[in-house]
Amino acid sequence: MGFNVPVINRDSEILKQEAKKWLEQQENQKKCVLVIVSIALLLDNMLYMVIVPIIPKYLRDIHNYEVSFEGYHNETHRLANGTYLVKEVGGRIEYLDEELELGWLFASKALLQIFVNPFSGYIIDRVGYEIPMILGLCTMFFSTAIFALGKSYGVLLFARSLQGFGSAFADTSGLAMIADRFTEENERSAALGIALAFISFGCLVAPPFGSVLYSLAGKPVPFLILSFVCLADAIAVFMVINPHRRGTDSHGEKVQGS
Repeated sequence: MGFNVPVINRDSEILKQEAKKWLEQQENQKKCVLVIVSIALLLDNMLYMVIVPIIPKYLRDIHNYEVSFEGYHNETHRLANGTYLVKEVGGRIEYLDEELELGWLFASKALLQIFVNPFSGYIIDRVGYEIPMILGLCTMFFSTAIFALGKSYGVLLFARSLQGFGSAFADTSGLAMIADRFTEENERSAALGIALAFISFGCLVAPPFGSVLYSLAGKPVPFLILSFVCLADAIAVFMVINPHRRGTDSHGEKVQGS
């Protein structure tokens, strides 16, 4: 016997057996797959957009750029006590190469993802989709945690690029998983529609999510939250889908992932 679970007052071993029995049903497996893939696509696009309201200000705050002052001039004011106050007025501050460095940081994730996607598809075809899915989500977890804690442009660029590597495996594996599990054309179309809707939803909620948490708690918090959701999704894949390699049957044809 296991321990007693608070609130619901049920034995943990009994709950474990009930959960296992529930997951053995094909329809429940499909629901879990759809939830897992939808979360993966949501995370990918939130990671893509969440930096938009955060990084421009953060890079200025850590003095990442060289700064030039243009158009300033001094004004001298005589105070009542006979002293003089010199004020620097007008002009503007220019952050050198800001657009270039921001552009590379924003694009690095998608750039690496473009290069890795063809190889991820080949690997998934060879070994199945479960292990690459876990690999992709774990990579997203580590890279996002690094991005949360990174304090230099080089570290942020490395972490951002690594996110693209993880996304290439997670996204491709997720869509392959839906195509494999939902065998009927009508339910496959419905499942893909739901999963792909989370792409738009991620792009929609990420900027306000990032800006609010950044203003309240600083840069690490929004990225740490997303990184741990990545880890939870990877654990869900491992527990629900039982990773395995594809084998071949006696006729030499590939056995599809179940």
